Amino acid sequence: MARIVLNIISSKNYLSGVAKILKKSTGKNVVYVTTNNIYTTIQDSLKKEKVNSSKIFFVDCVSKSLNPKAVDAPNCIFVEGAGSLSSISIAINAALNSITGKKILFFDSLSVLLLYQDANTVARFSSFVLNKMRSLDVDAVILALDSDAQKDVLKHIESLVDEVIHGGK
Repeated sequence: MARIVLNIISSKNYLSGVAKILKKSTGKNVVYVTTNNIYTTIQDSLKKEKVNSSKIFFVDCVSKSLNPKAVDAPNCIFVEGAGSLSSISIAINAALNSITGKKILFFDSLSVLLLYQDANTVARFSSFVLNKMRSLDVDAVILALDSDAQKDVLKHIESLVDEVIHGGK
């Protein structure tokens, strides 16, 4: 049965928190949705934190907005932008279908979606994605910034997950 966790992280310890969480997913194939950094920056950060990224498939929601001619890489799908929720959903499906074995969705970060969409839209999107992960038996880790912890959308997400962790543990 899929396990879904909302991990609320401080912006101060963000990268080390991400690395700690990913190190726990050893043996699983990770679909890493990034809404706040280009995937090469994340790969470099993970390398510095000694996280093996060979089993990580990225859905990059940033690069194409900076470079519209960005072409998908063998381990990355580029999405139009973090505001394009339908495109993100389609890319997640494609990424999950391209890998085999035990999978985990790592969504970095829900907080960024709130910059592009209203809270109700983000809540509906999150519900859809989390229910889809449960139906596919795919574990999920959803990241959010602690500065957004009191927002209604996170309160809604808390009701959909199995566990809420504060501090990137």
